[in-house]
Amino acid sequence: MIEIPGYQIKREIGTGGMASVYLAVQTSLEREVAIKVMAPALAADPQFSKRFLQEARMLASLAHPNIVAVYDVGVTPGQLHYFSMQYLPGGDLASRVARGIEERDLVLTLAGVARAIGYAHARGYVHRDVAPGNVLFDSNNNPVLTDFGIALATVTGGHVTSSGFSVGTAHYMSPEQARGGDVDSRSDIYSLGVLAYFGLTRKPPYDGADGFAVAYAHVFEPVPRVPEQFAHWQPLIDRALAKDPKDRYADIEQFLNAMAGVVPQYATLFREDAASAAPAAGAAPPAPAPASAKDAATRVMQRSALPEVSTPPPKAAPAHAPVLQKVAPAAVMAAPTAPRWTRAWPLLILLAGIGLIGFALMSRNKRPVLPQLPIATAPVAAVAAGPVASTPAPVTAATSPAPAPTTESPAPAAPAQPLSAMDMIDANEAQAGGGISADLANQLPTVVDPLEDAIRTGRVALAAQRLTSPPGDNAFERFRLALRLEPKNKQARQGIADIAKKYIDYAEKNLAGGDTAQFDQYLKRALDVDKAVPDDADTPRLVAAVRTKAAAPFVEKGKVAASAWDKAGAKSAYEKALQLDPENVVARDGIKYVATIGEPGFQFRDKFADGTPGPELVVADAKLAMARHDVTRGEFHRFWNAAGHAQFAKEPDCGDREKILSGSGGRSWQKPGIEGGEWGDDQPVVCVSIAEAIAYAQWLGHETGKRYRLPTSGEFDRAHAAGGKVRVWVDSCGIGVKASEGCGKNIARGRSWASKDASDSNDFRGNNAAQNTIGFRLAREIDR
Repeated sequence: MIEIPGYQIKREIGTGGMASVYLAVQTSLEREVAIKVMAPALAADPQFSKRFLQEARMLASLAHPNIVAVYDVGVTPGQLHYFSMQYLPGGDLASRVARGIEERDLVLTLAGVARAIGYAHARGYVHRDVAPGNVLFDSNNNPVLTDFGIALATVTGGHVTSSGFSVGTAHYMSPEQARGGDVDSRSDIYSLGVLAYFGLTRKPPYDGADGFAVAYAHVFEPVPRVPEQFAHWQPLIDRALAKDPKDRYADIEQFLNAMAGVVPQYATLFREDAASAAPAAGAAPPAPAPASAKDAATRVMQRSALPEVSTPPPKAAPAHAPVLQKVAPAAVMAAPTAPRWTRAWPLLILLAGIGLIGFALMSRNKRPVLPQLPIATAPVAAVAAGPVASTPAPVTAATSPAPAPTTESPAPAAPAQPLSAMDMIDANEAQAGGGISADLANQLPTVVDPLEDAIRTGRVALAAQRLTSPPGDNAFERFRLALRLEPKNKQARQGIADIAKKYIDYAEKNLAGGDTAQFDQYLKRALDVDKAVPDDADTPRLVAAVRTKAAAPFVEKGKVAASAWDKAGAKSAYEKALQLDPENVVARDGIKYVATIGEPGFQFRDKFADGTPGPELVVADAKLAMARHDVTRGEFHRFWNAAGHAQFAKEPDCGDREKILSGSGGRSWQKPGIEGGEWGDDQPVVCVSIAEAIAYAQWLGHETGKRYRLPTSGEFDRAHAAGGKVRVWVDSCGIGVKASEGCGKNIARGRSWASKDASDSNDFRGNNAAQNTIGFRLAREIDR
């Protein structure tokens, strides 16, 4: 929280790109005030500091009950400019319209805002941002116009050239303002008409997906119709919203007169002269005021010379009516009394003469006009809440001498993109050799909202593919500046995201062209850009998806090579995958897996012709792999159905627990007769002869395309851990013996469920001998 001597800061009540507003108590007077404090990011810029103070001085010069009052201007101990002003606790017009506003209250609000605008016009200012958010209410429900931060000081002909730059709230700006063209007091009258339409319908007359679409509608689309119950307002709205300024009400007096005719039942609440001012039925609308510089200057001087008059409210008026009854000087001029005119005419003639002289002098020094950009090349976006910089002190013909003649400079060539205020300054300095001329200063918009300007120029740079270079003129720097001014600004965040997407697009195009190094660099740049929005997860997720997709073909190629024990091919494929996607888990694990292929301890599985997995194997040495478990009943069942039952029509007699005189007892590999219940398909197969075991190994080799056999006794010793559920047949006659042959000395090794020791059993003479304690395990030869 900031500290300002003489004020007790209570809380922040608003913030924008250029300033924050705080509710405070002025301790010397014990009154609540609003304090507007310049944003720290702009405090070091003397240009913005100057404009901030100009707004304060301008508001201080506009003493009117419907314009926010300024009390104090200063600098905080932290070197931030501030000014204190009237605290308005009654909310804004937007919230009142959203809740529902009666026609009578709308009329009083429009009248109060109109008087404030007329008062400012009479003193040489065009507000340029008459919007619901800038109409607040005090504790007496009096409407108060605020935020003169983008007002323009009028000169000579009643308008200021600001070509090529549009400021204001997009839904309420005039067509000429949307184009970035010349604006005068009739631009505020247009906004006042939009305000009336908004109050009647709860929505602005034009809407669109963005500021450009809204601006386009203001310029080209017809004035919309109000609901039938408000049809009596349509003529007023049609004229106030005329596309051409000359077709609108020429001044606030005409607008108020017209409104008195639209709602005569309320006219006495805001017009002392409503009966005489209301136009007769069918009468032609008043002609526009003269547009000449002489007449405009004379009108300003006349209004400035007259005092403000207060009229007592009628008896039936509400509590806040006395405040609204205050009539602006322009209203007084609408019906002057004969005696006052008689007394003042010599002074008026003298002032008119001065005005003519001033006009003649100024016509000798016509300003070069910057080229006006068409709407198609001047995107418009709403100014962020709370612009605070302002215009120079008001200038009128009555108080300011005519400017001295200056050398006219040729107008600069039309730019290829919209000019910001800083672009104008750069162009002027390039011509003049440094410094800003008085002519250019008058042509510049009084305020350039840095947030809006950063977003606009960022979009221009983005469209021109100036993403992060050249320094000082690229999209990233502009959007990042906008985020420093307003960290949560959606347009700036989207701009950063769009830059990242551009780099992702570049990356994919380079990958398609085979340049994987540039692919990687562009994706890294996308992530670097996205660091400006730390809480964004979309760009990292998108980058990860692009990398995964790019690496996928190489990951698959690595898997295929690894399954074929192609260590070199698999390693190369996985390494390429990691180049494209350094965080790819499959590729990283694949590199580790490749290093173990064919090495002792390496685990793998062959596949059957139909793709189903074969037995789990582990490499024992360079030439041999051993099955990790004994052949199960389920595995043997597959062999039996496919070939075993045809090859072995008669199953062997199965002895019990390796007893010599045990008898078969009807035991078989399907029903081994083992104590303790069922012997399931996941248990080792028993009651099989060595001939059946050899036949199974040969069948498995045929199905997988590999060479399987029974292990020798020595291989069993090297690879088998004692203590299994069953003993296993080993090849004791010679590797590769056929099932129909035998050596008459078949040996079983290991320990079974019924064994007390692990001694060899070699007392089985035939190849068809079987026991319910003996199964078998396979060896698989490695062909390198």
